[in-house]
Amino acid sequence: MSDNVSNTSHDVLIIGAGLAGLTLARQLLMADPGLDICIVHNRRFPNPERIHKVGESTVEIGAFYLAETIGCAQHLQDHHIRKMGLRIIQTEGVAEDDPYRELGLSYYPRHATYQIDRGKLENYLLGLVRPSITLLENNRVLDFERKDGVNAVAVRDHDGNVKKRNARWVVDASGRGRVLMKKFGLQKDSGINHSSVWFRVAGNVNINEFLASRDPANSFLESSERWHSTTHLVGYGYWVWIIPINEETTSIGIVFDNTVHKLSSMSSHPLAMSWLQQHEPRLQSYLEAKDFDVIDFVMLRNYSYLSEQYISADGWALTGEAAGFVDPMYSNGTDVIGLANTMITNLVTKPEGPLFINQMNGLLSEAYAGFVDTHRHSYDGFGDWNYMFVKTNWDTTFYFLFMCVLFMNGKFDNVAYIESIHGKIAAFYGLHHKVLEYLKQPGSVAKDYDLADFINLAGSIQEYANGAIMADDKSDEGISALLDYHMKILEELAASIMETKAFDRNFYGMRERLMAEEAMARAECLCPA
Repeated sequence: MSDNVSNTSHDVLIIGAGLAGLTLARQLLMADPGLDICIVHNRRFPNPERIHKVGESTVEIGAFYLAETIGCAQHLQDHHIRKMGLRIIQTEGVAEDDPYRELGLSYYPRHATYQIDRGKLENYLLGLVRPSITLLENNRVLDFERKDGVNAVAVRDHDGNVKKRNARWVVDASGRGRVLMKKFGLQKDSGINHSSVWFRVAGNVNINEFLASRDPANSFLESSERWHSTTHLVGYGYWVWIIPINEETTSIGIVFDNTVHKLSSMSSHPLAMSWLQQHEPRLQSYLEAKDFDVIDFVMLRNYSYLSEQYISADGWALTGEAAGFVDPMYSNGTDVIGLANTMITNLVTKPEGPLFINQMNGLLSEAYAGFVDTHRHSYDGFGDWNYMFVKTNWDTTFYFLFMCVLFMNGKFDNVAYIESIHGKIAAFYGLHHKVLEYLKQPGSVAKDYDLADFINLAGSIQEYANGAIMADDKSDEGISALLDYHMKILEELAASIMETKAFDRNFYGMRERLMAEEAMARAECLCPA
């Protein structure tokens, strides 16, 4: 169907053939193979590999969405790097053999996540959907108007010719082009004042070669694939990512609070290297010694924004960065693609879908607000090891026990169920907000704990939470009961942060206790009456 450009009436017209647009087309076709889908893309395939787009790291929801919902599991396993979780390393101003601190895993987590080559993945996704769609390359959507329940879309080709196409639904997946956000004046401030620069180098930036303390307490020494992690070097007001794209390419980025650091101090590769020399000299010295070719350099000021609305009864919807972008700290970009695309697929393919537009907008707004809460005014504490220990573990445990449970057990496919438990959802977000507001107080946990320099997540409450995502009973009642149980766990953790100051003890001890209690409960269930 990709060559059938003469067909000008479609069920869905998608603006943009990036990750959001291609996965949406795939998800729609999997739900209803008879849909007529047109994608209008402003470039031509194939995409370049290694440097196509930033956003190379996935976490649990996004990886599950790509592997299971979209059906790319084998491609991810064969052609992309499995990720060894998030690794936090505090090295600010530390050079040579001075001590540093590290928090992470020494092995791969239960649920596979990936470092993805965006160009390679998007080329593969196009191959999956191309036989079943109309693809207009080097074309742009100029505008559209709705009449008699149909959107008349003006599309301009590479030669400047403008033609009309009709579609029941228009979905903006144009990324930061934000075609519909601009058309309808939907953009709103997120309250996050952060910027970033990044570059890719032609080489393997292996943290085992410049961050490998011989301290006997370093439990990561034998982890030869530790560099497969998304590594964050953290300091006051900033973090630096190191993400392997493949064995020969690494993405490096500096993300910072604009009130602490200035974009002008790192607005070119030489300036960024000078900034690294001051704040992350170990990384800078390593890069200088390796002398890798620099493939690209990009900067983005004030990258965070939201939308007033995501889905309209007037036949349009937003997904991906066309719908908003919060912060890259926890690599949730593909997560929100999965959330929005699942809502849109329900909207288009289920007869009752349009009845839940208000609820869908509410769910997406709450999800974005939760992510904003996580990141707003958070970078000030990145120079405090106690803060990083508590915050990253709280954020991740909350994510596993709440959001991952709902999405990875298929409950976002059931908007009526999600709406029926809205009180529970609000309680989760309310508890999260309460903990984050506490942590934002200056010095909130600075004196509470005397922590080790090397903290392994193995055996921790975070590892427990990762293993508690998938439910044996996926019925509505089963998931509701699981969420109630998880809320009790999170309430105990929250109290250990804000009241008892026992988070360091709960970090390991709680997992052991919970698993013992659960084993005893299972044994009792097996006992004859």
